[in-house]
Amino acid sequence: MSALDIDLFTSWLCEREHEACGHAGMCFHDPLAGFLSFQFGHVYGIDGFLYGPANAAYQQWKLLPYWAKLYVAHMERIAFRPVTGAQALDILADVELVLYAMRTRAA
Repeated sequence: MSALDIDLFTSWLCEREHEACGHAGMCFHDPLAGFLSFQFGHVYGIDGFLYGPANAAYQQWKLLPYWAKLYVAHMERIAFRPVTGAQALDILADVELVLYAMRTRAA
């Protein structure tokens, strides 16, 4: 499994359901950045649709997978606010609905 696996992110958020797990839209404090930092063992950031370690040049950051790009776009609705695991899960559920609708239209 990739460190950017949606199921691993979901589990991580569930463990933090009732606590603040980050601040939406903040590069190194977004819940997805917190999850990546947890997964990789050092500080990671999210900027637009890129992610990478804080100690790497921005040009070395990688493109987020499609589900994570949708998540980041949805998080922009509540940017700069503290987010609990439950709130992030609600946004991730919206992302999963979009992905499901896309898959059913393509079939």
